[in-house]
Amino acid sequence: MRLKWIICYLGFLLLNLVIPGESAGDGVDYEANTLRSFFGTRFGTYGNRPPPRHDTPSSPCSCSCGERNDAKRIVGGHATAMNEFPWMVRLSYFNRFYCGGMLINDRYVLTAAHCVKGFMWFMIKATFGEHDRCSDTKRPESRFVLRAITGAFSFLNFDNDIALLRLNDRVPIMDTIKPICLPTKKDDLYIGTKAIATGWGTLKEDGKPSCVLQEVEVPVISNEACRKNTSYTAKMISDNMLCAGYPGVGGRDSCQGDSGGPLIAQRADKKYELIGVVSWGNGCARPSYPGVYTRVTKYLDWILQNSADGCFCSS
Repeated sequence: MRLKWIICYLGFLLLNLVIPGESAGDGVDYEANTLRSFFGTRFGTYGNRPPPRHDTPSSPCSCSCGERNDAKRIVGGHATAMNEFPWMVRLSYFNRFYCGGMLINDRYVLTAAHCVKGFMWFMIKATFGEHDRCSDTKRPESRFVLRAITGAFSFLNFDNDIALLRLNDRVPIMDTIKPICLPTKKDDLYIGTKAIATGWGTLKEDGKPSCVLQEVEVPVISNEACRKNTSYTAKMISDNMLCAGYPGVGGRDSCQGDSGGPLIAQRADKKYELIGVVSWGNGCARPSYPGVYTRVTKYLDWILQNSADGCFCSS
């Protein structure tokens, strides 16, 4: 009897690994929803490990990062154009959408640690080049996660809420699939910058996830202002975090299901770089609670060290 159950379970895992089909429903993973409700989140092989030794790219990537595809959610935002943000990644767990992420090179996806910590990372699938996740008319590229890398993340304070996902195969770089640029300055605080958050999360607090990728513009506020001028306490906002939103006003924010997705800013050369990872917040778009993101500049060395076997596009 035990052998039968083992065979059935292995068969179930095999089906999930080889069947490319996705659930077109709008259900978010129940575990992620529970964590979002309790901790206020935006919703592998873990821990501080030495960088993995993998195969190195055979040749440099002849591509550019951070190029937005302009055409002729997220709370208070609007639907994006088709493949407008080509670095956007949809993460599914047992074929159910639950988090976002972003492509940083042809082998790695960056996301939030709370999107992978405690999950069976080998059942996480990353989908690229997608716009309408509920449509079956187009079959986008997808990869499974070979390894999940996190640092000193804790659900107690959500500090260090960042993770790298190494994919089982390289992702082809094309017009509809391009990586986001990483920041070039470690000391840039981005205060006052009009940033953009994207995701398939709910359009209102406790609502249903969006089928079409949404975007919203939110200004970056200083950590000092986030600690003093909002309802967050000083201990809740670490230097590894970044706040963005409209204190005292609200109305625009990332929300449930947007966890792990990008907060991006446009550079002087018109390219976009990743400045934050959607992490947590109290509710969605509440006046006294702006969205809280992982500050990417604090992790540049860690990101580059642990994703060196991927091929980075020119920034």
